[in-house]
Amino acid sequence: MGIADKLDISDIVKCAEKFCKLLDNALKSEKDLAESKTDVFSFEIARGATIQFFEVSLELSWKMMQKWVEINDDKNIEGKPKRELFRVACRCGLIDDPVPWWKFFENRIKISYIYHEKMAEEVFETAKTFRPYLEDFLERLEERR
Repeated sequence: MGIADKLDISDIVKCAEKFCKLLDNALKSEKDLAESKTDVFSFEIARGATIQFFEVSLELSWKMMQKWVEINDDKNIEGKPKRELFRVACRCGLIDDPVPWWKFFENRIKISYIYHEKMAEEVFETAKTFRPYLEDFLERLEERR
């Protein structure tokens, strides 16, 4: 059984596509809000959906990294801290730098336990920066399948 048989990336690709569409919609809604072309409620819905798919996309990303590393590098990666996973993923060329991924994961954890407006704003700002890292990771993953 080859690597392509072991590593199905279709779910993460679909989720990433949905995240990118939702992010685009939320960014447009944010701009429209600033120009008084939409109401706060519409923006909050768009932002909330983006945050939700940020969480899911990040979750699927680290799980896919873990699966890839398990198959190709370290069979004992499961159960190790996420920081170690991101270091190994970087060493293997799946990502350029583990530090942004640590920060994405830290913000994802924050929103899971505490929800208030300031936190939603912070996580939305983080989600805005996540897109290029997600797209780069998926390209690298596809190259290494």
